[in-house]
Amino acid sequence: MEPDTENEDDSITRVFLSGSTYERLRLQRETYFSQPLPTKLTWQIALLGGVTLLLPLYALFPATVAEYVPSVDPALASPRVLLLGLVGAGIELFTALLLVGAALYRIRRYPLTERQATTVLNVEDFASYLGFGAGGAAIGLTVIYFLLGLAGGRAIESYVASMDGINPFAASGVGLSVAELAVFAFTGCIVLTMLRLYLQLRFVRLDEA
Repeated sequence: MEPDTENEDDSITRVFLSGSTYERLRLQRETYFSQPLPTKLTWQIALLGGVTLLLPLYALFPATVAEYVPSVDPALASPRVLLLGLVGAGIELFTALLLVGAALYRIRRYPLTERQATTVLNVEDFASYLGFGAGGAAIGLTVIYFLLGLAGGRAIESYVASMDGINPFAASGVGLSVAELAVFAFTGCIVLTMLRLYLQLRFVRLDEA
């Protein structure tokens, strides 16, 4: 048996021997997201971090995109596609807070009954599918659009021509700049990282109890 397989089997054995209803149900559920909650939070922080990349990407846009963007200054520019990134960031923050809330409930009500554990896991599944599905797709598409802008004015021109004149980099009119969204996402990453570390510490104390 491979060492990694042995470690995984040992972890599963420890979970069942611990008597934790939550952990037992988590491993028994048929879901794509059976990972521990801190791991899910780490993934959401990484996705939210993708929004912070919009600032350096926009700052690196070549001069040839000037006629297709509202401004070459990321502190002033508010392209339409930025709204997609805003939606993605909002979903990630919302679902991450759902995970944090589920974790705090689990800590406060420890040890959970089977019904309580099932409710917590349902919330985790909802947050995971929404966050990694809808949120991840919105952020991924936004980054792809910004990579298109990085390719230069000809790339944007070709895209606009293929989309019957629809320019994703036209002014959005909402007043939210690329820099402001990036700073907002970066702040969210810091807050979620601190919450993740706090929850992980509390979970370790629960295991030791």
